[in-house]
Amino acid sequence: MSEGTVVQLLTWHIENQLFGMKLDECQEVNVGKKILSVPHSEKRLAGIANLRGEVVTVVDLRILLGRQPSDSSDFVIINLKSQEQKLALKADRIHDIIEVDPGRIEPAPSHLEASEARFISSVVMTEKGLALLLDYQEIMKLG
Repeated sequence: MSEGTVVQLLTWHIENQLFGMKLDECQEVNVGKKILSVPHSEKRLAGIANLRGEVVTVVDLRILLGRQPSDSSDFVIINLKSQEQKLALKADRIHDIIEVDPGRIEPAPSHLEASEARFISSVVMTEKGLALLLDYQEIMKLG
């Protein structure tokens, strides 16, 4: 494969399912940061976090995707790139940065749950199994 013919993806886990986004849509991954809950906020919002001196809204991917919330104190925060808003995703654990051929990325299957279908744009088969790729534009609408 020649240079420029691959897409780099940041991948992570929610329960045992692999998820990902294009690496260039992600700013950084934070481990061990506190999330402060915001009273009367929507359930899908985990709260806010101070990331490098900026207050960032953190979306709980478990809740957003219709999964059960986790009471574990082990999680990661994936800070997304954006000039307009400060938004991050709470996930169970980071998997890896992987490179895939764009031709292997396929549209999301039509049988996804309604809670997932809006936010999942495509899928790709990796060495570790199927990865569901999040739709950056839909996720950014949450902020």
